[in-house]
Amino acid sequence: MKNGKIKEAILEKCGKPLTLGEVQLPSELLFGQVLVKLLYSGICGAQINEIDAIKGPDKFLPHLLGHEGSGIVQEIGPGVSTVKEGDHVVLHWRPSKGIQSPTPKYIWNNKQVNAGWVTTFNEKAVISENRLTVIPDDFDMRLAPLFGCAATTAFGVVNNNAKIKVGQSVLIFGIGGVGLNIAQAASMVSAHPIVGVDLLPHKLEMAKKFGLTHGLIGGRDELDLEIRNIIGARGA
Repeated sequence: MKNGKIKEAILEKCGKPLTLGEVQLPSELLFGQVLVKLLYSGICGAQINEIDAIKGPDKFLPHLLGHEGSGIVQEIGPGVSTVKEGDHVVLHWRPSKGIQSPTPKYIWNNKQVNAGWVTTFNEKAVISENRLTVIPDDFDMRLAPLFGCAATTAFGVVNNNAKIKVGQSVLIFGIGGVGLNIAQAASMVSAHPIVGVDLLPHKLEMAKKFGLTHGLIGGRDELDLEIRNIIGARGA
């Protein structure tokens, strides 16, 4: 791998804006590592909380960010077998098939910049093999980052954690990126009713296109009674 420079968004200090800079790529790929050219990245609320210092002290500063994206494989390291050069891939924070590699180390202004097994706020990134999943070449790369976090988180909640069955009721507080996808995942297993609570009416209206059956405005005294009237005595 050529030891080139790439543009990155670097978190130097929590509570401060990200720094845009050029970092030096590692000189070679280690066992299980993959070089990916990033095309699109999502921005997770957890990452915003990290930047804004809501998550507390960060012992890994300075470091790179981003855990949901899409890109094209440019080079594979030793041992990699699940992806190949030219593959279109989703980058995700949950481990999947393949090797969990060592985390990469980049150089910026003559000091080390840390990174996890996946980063996406960058032009190119060294990614652990098990944080990549191949997608069809004709899949919309603009939508693919959703499968790196929001969509899969929601489907995991519905299918693996709550184990929602046909006809069971679902109550969602907060129709953000994950809440919206929970509504969709619940509708795919024929849950009913699917009730969403949010402070913003337009979010509730959008969620109805994804399977929400009832939308309620939060922060009102009568909210509890309205939920009970929709869901009934069995609860959600």
